[in-house]
Amino acid sequence: MLAFGAALSLLAGSCSHPSSSASHIADPPASVPAKPDYTQSCSPSGADASVECAQVVLQSIDNARAKEHVGPMVLPSNFGKLSVPQQLFVALNRERVDRRLPPITGLSDGLSALAERGASTGRLPADPGSGYSNADTEWIGAVANALDAVYQWMYEKGSAWADRHAVLDDFGSAGTVVMGASFSPTGDTDPTDGGTSLAAVVAVAATPGPLAYAWTQAQADLAAGTLRPRGALPTNASATHIADPPQTVPANPDFTEACAPSGLDSSAACIQSALEAVDNARAAEGVKAMVLPTGFASLTVPKQLFVAVNLERVDRGLPPFAGLTAALNANAQRGADIANDPPDPGKDYDVVDTEWAGGSSNGLDAVYGWMYDDGVGSGNLDCPKGGGPGCWGHRHGILDDFGTVGTLVMGAALNPTSDTGDDKGGPSMAASLAITSKPVPGYTYTWAQATGSPAP
Repeated sequence: MLAFGAALSLLAGSCSHPSSSASHIADPPASVPAKPDYTQSCSPSGADASVECAQVVLQSIDNARAKEHVGPMVLPSNFGKLSVPQQLFVALNRERVDRRLPPITGLSDGLSALAERGASTGRLPADPGSGYSNADTEWIGAVANALDAVYQWMYEKGSAWADRHAVLDDFGSAGTVVMGASFSPTGDTDPTDGGTSLAAVVAVAATPGPLAYAWTQAQADLAAGTLRPRGALPTNASATHIADPPQTVPANPDFTEACAPSGLDSSAACIQSALEAVDNARAAEGVKAMVLPTGFASLTVPKQLFVAVNLERVDRGLPPFAGLTAALNANAQRGADIANDPPDPGKDYDVVDTEWAGGSSNGLDAVYGWMYDDGVGSGNLDCPKGGGPGCWGHRHGILDDFGTVGTLVMGAALNPTSDTGDDKGGPSMAASLAITSKPVPGYTYTWAQATGSPAP
């Protein structure tokens, strides 16, 4: 999975020493690499509101703070239920109060409206004007969530630590320090990494006006419980935090008895038996039964792979692949022909997962193996008897988090006689799964066709 980038900028309203904030808190000597690397645990593009992502970023923040002899960041247990602006407000205040700086009093409706205009247009908010003093404005794009923004502002050098200086500014005591914040899922229009856009304004107000969320409320939330950090994602889960089965799932019923002993078989009896096995395996995970489109058996094997892979995603709340493309079909064909994973399809694609199956009777049979028979003791060649990172790798590819910036595209292919394994000379199936920000010239088969028409 590829890491996501960020674009950030700042307009500071107060003067700062080159190596410290105006509150005389020293800057780190250099950018602090995130440990753990939370970019590998969060969505590669677009927003990620999952608790798991927040917990990994929180651990990275705690490790960076330890280098400054600052204790762990304590966040309320309901942090994931707060809005992104509220999350940003709480996290920025923790960075302040844990360094003995006074907290920002609350989220101001007036300043949030100003921040909203910045977030929606992907730029710094405007200066709030004469009603405020000591104003700092901030913006960051292509950010996963509020904690990601805080990490980058506080621990990545950026523009001479200007963002950090704004967070740790000395706003004085002449009025009430208030903040506005806004988050847009699509406000960043940078063609290289676009998507999310987060803007904030912090300033001193003589009359703060209505506050949508106050530090006193956050303190009450903290008293009710705290969010625990996580050193890394569980090893038994996909990047979308969907857990693996505790062990490989023997097919029930054993559909191999209903299918031809070798070669392809898309007969009604074979497909129905495989579908029953899929449904029983899904029931153990609390996933509803798979509903195949009418005429599934008459589809080509590549289209069967496409439909079954998408149903495994959408029935778990994940977005489907938009369609099969000629380019990725050709890429998958190279894998099918050599009876191995397809090669990397190239720089036009971002997150890429490749799949291969040998000896499967049809597309549903192959997807059963990838999803439910991929752990220790399975036919997964990358999963040794003692376990390892390759176990459930096919499942993780199907259930991967490809991000939201771009188009989910897929390729699938069959070579009916190229399997060189136990089923030597038998079917070899492959799939290439990816996301691209490039224009898609056309599809050979689409999800809309699969769900709206029984014809191949």
